[in-house]
Amino acid sequence: MDILIKTCGLRDPQNIRAIAQLEPDFMGFIFYPASKRKADPAKLVSVLKELPDDIQKVGVFVNESEDNILLITRLLDLDVIQLHGDEDPDVRTALRNNGLEVWKAFGISDHPDWQKMENWLESCDHFLFDTANSGYGGSGKEFQHSVLSRYPFEKSFWLSGGIGPDFLSLPEVFDGLPILGLDINSRFESAPGIKKVEEVKQFLNHWRFDI
Repeated sequence: MDILIKTCGLRDPQNIRAIAQLEPDFMGFIFYPASKRKADPAKLVSVLKELPDDIQKVGVFVNESEDNILLITRLLDLDVIQLHGDEDPDVRTALRNNGLEVWKAFGISDHPDWQKMENWLESCDHFLFDTANSGYGGSGKEFQHSVLSRYPFEKSFWLSGGIGPDFLSLPEVFDGLPILGLDINSRFESAPGIKKVEEVKQFLNHWRFDI
């Protein structure tokens, strides 16, 4: 099984360039004002233009207006929009009409809300599963992957939530599930938004060559 890797929460141009040299499949940039990893679009314009075409750029938004999403998307030439809030499924119309891929994130607890996910089946390209918490975005903690044994859909998904350098194989619960890739963030950081390049390199190499 080929597993894609997304490195998320990047905001420092120098760090972005260093991570880009490792050629992750996706790089994610958070535009949620309350996030410690919030990226400034104006500071990313030049560095994102340098990224190779085969690295997909993901913009992470929380309850943002369609106009602002599209404004930032055009400025930075984003490829994917990741919605991490309480958005209405209808938001996908404007995004998809602009040729954008849409991912919808869900916080996973011991009792996932499958009905809420079902409402998005026709409105996004992929799901992203993070650990449920009281706010928006990640907590750096891992949820109980066993709850996904009850996953009732064929929609492919990204796995997030506390994935660290020690996550070196998929638990058996993922056998037969449509997992697309791994989303790594806080457990690879020296500070919020600053990734440890060598740890990311080792992780990427493991998933590409060692398994």
